[in-house]
Amino acid sequence: MRLPALRVRRIALGVPSFLAAGPSTALAQRGTDEVRTGVETVSQYPWYVDAVIPALITLVIGGLLIVVSPDGTRRRTDRALESPGPALVYGVLSLVVVIGASFLLAMTGIGLVIALPLLAGYVIVLLVASEFGYLAVGRLAAGGWLPALAVATVVSAVTGVVPVIGSIAGFVIGMIGVGTVVGEFVS
Repeated sequence: MRLPALRVRRIALGVPSFLAAGPSTALAQRGTDEVRTGVETVSQYPWYVDAVIPALITLVIGGLLIVVSPDGTRRRTDRALESPGPALVYGVLSLVVVIGASFLLAMTGIGLVIALPLLAGYVIVLLVASEFGYLAVGRLAAGGWLPALAVATVVSAVTGVVPVIGSIAGFVIGMIGVGTVVGEFVS
């Protein structure tokens, strides 16, 4: 059973709002002994850097994907919207397989020559393919590519700023994007 488009759009727009307003204010407060808790103790740079960098990556790579291959981008985001569960499974399995294979190769010593380029290549694939997940979220909220890219940029910024829940949401969105690419090779 499919949810009505309006309800899906409300959910897609409500989640980033919750992530922006909900747990981040509680995690950024100081404790009773004036010791900082939450994000400030971990990062050595201002909080907004965690939002700007993912937003710029989504803006540049997502924009390039739309300009260079609009039909391929539409096909992959359609797949992410139609079946996010299998795409998530494919994405997580690809991550486990590549890391496991790299670990096993690195243990042999000579396989380190293969493991390092494999990991470097996979990081590049992760960077590009995860944008399909963010663009799919953008397409939930907006009709055209430009508004979808704007929504995807905002969502990636919000997931970059919110400490725990944002990281989990960003991982899931990214793995759905990777799974759409892996799913094309598997199916």
